[in-house]
Amino acid sequence: MKHLAGHVTTALIMFGALVPVAAHLACSSPGGEGGKEVRSVQQAQDWDPETDLSFDCEISETPDTLEQFAEKCDLAIGDTVPAFDCDQGSLVDEGNETGSYPNGFCDRPNVLRGECDPGSRFQRLPSSNPDVLTVAHCRKQGLGAGQYGDIAVIQYNKKNGATCFYQALGNLPAQATAPSQGNGGGSFPWLDPAITASINCVGCHDNGPFIRSPYIAHLADDQDAVAAGNVLPGSHDLGWNKTLPYKFVGNEFQTWKVYSVAVTSGTTCASCHRMGLSSIDGAYEDLFGTSLRLGLTATSANGQPQKNSGAPMWMKPGQASYIASVEQEAQDFADCGSAIVDHRNNDGPSPPSTCNWSRYGQGDTCKGAPLRGTINGATQADPSDSRVDIKVPIGGCTGNVEDCPPGFAYWRTLHGPFWQTTDSSLPLAHADHRGSFARFEIEDGIWVAHIFGDSTGEADHPKAAPGGTWEWTGFNEIQTVSDPDGCFSSFTSVTDWDGQNGGESMLVGPADEYINVLSGFIGNVAQFDGFPDYLRIYEQGSDTLLEYAHVVPPPAPLALGPLTGESWSSSCASWTPVYAVQDVFVTADQELIPFPQSQDVRCFITGIAGSWSTTYDNGYVQPYAKIYLDEATKAIRLQVFPEDDGTGAYASCIQLN
Repeated sequence: MKHLAGHVTTALIMFGALVPVAAHLACSSPGGEGGKEVRSVQQAQDWDPETDLSFDCEISETPDTLEQFAEKCDLAIGDTVPAFDCDQGSLVDEGNETGSYPNGFCDRPNVLRGECDPGSRFQRLPSSNPDVLTVAHCRKQGLGAGQYGDIAVIQYNKKNGATCFYQALGNLPAQATAPSQGNGGGSFPWLDPAITASINCVGCHDNGPFIRSPYIAHLADDQDAVAAGNVLPGSHDLGWNKTLPYKFVGNEFQTWKVYSVAVTSGTTCASCHRMGLSSIDGAYEDLFGTSLRLGLTATSANGQPQKNSGAPMWMKPGQASYIASVEQEAQDFADCGSAIVDHRNNDGPSPPSTCNWSRYGQGDTCKGAPLRGTINGATQADPSDSRVDIKVPIGGCTGNVEDCPPGFAYWRTLHGPFWQTTDSSLPLAHADHRGSFARFEIEDGIWVAHIFGDSTGEADHPKAAPGGTWEWTGFNEIQTVSDPDGCFSSFTSVTDWDGQNGGESMLVGPADEYINVLSGFIGNVAQFDGFPDYLRIYEQGSDTLLEYAHVVPPPAPLALGPLTGESWSSSCASWTPVYAVQDVFVTADQELIPFPQSQDVRCFITGIAGSWSTTYDNGYVQPYAKIYLDEATKAIRLQVFPEDDGTGAYASCIQLN
């Protein structure tokens, strides 16, 4: 065994920014091929992102008054909603309007009802805080001068994600008073927060606070609107809300949750923005939202019946006319969203491994659960006869590197198989690369979970790609971290280029200073059910080591092949992490943390050992490790499959208080 302190592949993330310390972050090629045992076993029950999360949200039985809600919003967002005059907003020109409300036609109907609503106006409300974006939309709905039928305000902080919705309905005057002044006698009739919440704004606003349809986004091309500053945030910025943080303020909004949906059909719909889904008080929205409805509205030839024939499509950008393949991409998301809803609302089957979703936003008082998502199945995926290459953004971030909150990502569940047959000199992205991996990457300053598998042309084709459940925890959730902005992550990798080296370790850093996360499993990281055959990160004496060991040569039918292990280990200035348990090795099903201590920890996989390249039932069942909450005892446990059969996993749990 070699213990090397030199040529460590390392990079640092500080204040969310990526600061390279040495080259080689692009990663060596992943590791090698393992034999495939076929035998009859019970297929593992998969696990979704919400199964064992107990959300601790501050919800009072007494509803917020409008004044109380506004006070909470102003404190969370950093500015207040001022009084405004709808008539001073920019006219929303819907293009070639004919007929009268509500039965007229136009080029750009609104999204709320699919109607053409002449005379509606939009404006950005002033703010002294550069991070605050507040907009007011006044829908005319056929009323006369100085009157509007629907006035809505969205107040948003783009840095911390805090969001508030205000609403008024009826025969409304153009002059709206500030919500902070209340809605008592003689005041503007803003709805009480409980009534606004019952309208289910999040049902449509599920991929971010603003819906950037052509209806309002076209104001970015209107010289008068631009001059007045009345442009919808994110207009014409294709990636604007791909990673924006999002959380909901106010007592009646704490059970709102939003999810990012991902599919593996090759669609590019989510390459620029999220495809969203939402839930309220545990019930998933089943009719509206980006994935279920708006994607099809934007791409269908008949998505908006009151839209003029020949008017440009909403999606994709620059698309002049209907394209069936684009609508099919949106349909893939709608099908995935429907499968998720059926699973969550009706106890239906788990969505297929090609359908993934992750929660990225919730009430601003909710604690006790990290951001979480599943990529290519939590514990199982179906074999694929083509290349599987999935990337999912993780963590709360605005997309601007400087605004990314410091935090760390880790694997809560992980399944194989891990293998590689092609030479390590062949780049991972090369069309001829054959192998698999699961890893965390930095892409444009954003954490990304990335899984890959391609067995095309292999003797045991098709194979499933790996997958698992990732989690992301912000350092501001750890009470003993006094300065989250002083935290950083350090990247280290260890590689066996051809499988001929029996073992090697890399020095990650001093012991007792890092949250030790094993983040990348590339190639033949563990294949043989005898000792030693493992990849792990652990502390030994005064050092933290990233290490692999394996049998050379492995017994037939296993084959030599490359491997790479990766670690993003995290630390903070003047802080020592406290582990509830550390590097526990499990080969079956074992308790890690009892209740009530289980409420105040984050647990993650720190190593795997044994037969992680082998699959079962003709490839449909894979080895896995799953950290889960026991429903009966509320203890956190680690389960490994197959049990007591040479397959194992290591796990650690860090304390939050």
